[in-house]
Amino acid sequence: MTNAARYPGSVPDRALAALFAPAGVRRALTDLYAWAEEIESIPFKAREPAIQAMRFAWHREAVADLFSTPRKVRRHTAYEGLASLLDGDIDIDAGELARIIDAVEDGTLPEGLTDEAALRSIMDRRWGTLMQIAVRICGGGVENPLTDASARATGLAQWCREFAFRAGNKMPLIPETALTAAQFNIHRLASGREPELAHSVFSGVTGLLEAELAELDAGGKCPPNLFPALAPARLARATLKTARSASDLYRTDFHRPQIARQFDLLKASMTGRL
Repeated sequence: MTNAARYPGSVPDRALAALFAPAGVRRALTDLYAWAEEIESIPFKAREPAIQAMRFAWHREAVADLFSTPRKVRRHTAYEGLASLLDGDIDIDAGELARIIDAVEDGTLPEGLTDEAALRSIMDRRWGTLMQIAVRICGGGVENPLTDASARATGLAQWCREFAFRAGNKMPLIPETALTAAQFNIHRLASGREPELAHSVFSGVTGLLEAELAELDAGGKCPPNLFPALAPARLARATLKTARSASDLYRTDFHRPQIARQFDLLKASMTGRL
């Protein structure tokens, strides 16, 4: 089974989008995303549930230390950057960062993905919270109508790219309601021996992604100042196309060269369409 979830040396979509921001904003986004990358990398670096739990707990304590009096900054580049971000005038609270950590951990527990509502909850708490902070860094308010759809599209696209890894490691991937309706389960999904059935059952997830992209189409143009925060959603379109046309999601290569993604973002920046 091919693990197409991670590509060493590949620049994340949000880091490419951040390049469209002014220098000061770009630095703040970079600090935020570097911290998020540390949290999100835990399931890929530590396969044992007990080790994962310990690492999530360490990060919760590190976040709490940042908001303690006096402040304590762990000797870790991600937390040094986060401390620098908190020294600015961006309003970020400990609850938001803890919510992201909790959502990433929930994304490792199969029993938590009971239905589509649970999947949306993970998307909103993980990618939604992170994108809301990024929007504030870019000078946007909390009521921007594109934020929720952009965050969900970005998260669902990443969910698609991680199909092989999540399936193979029996991590949450497809809501339990959809698996039960198809008389399927995570053990058969992990085997990789029924790619056609897996593709069919996963269509519910790609359907959610398609719906969020439709919301972006209906939402109009992206404000230029918010483009660096919301633009990763633009790259979700190529992921959806790949997932829809795949014959075997276990062996599908979702990777796109950096130059192709940069060109896609450049076109979007000129039209304002995500």
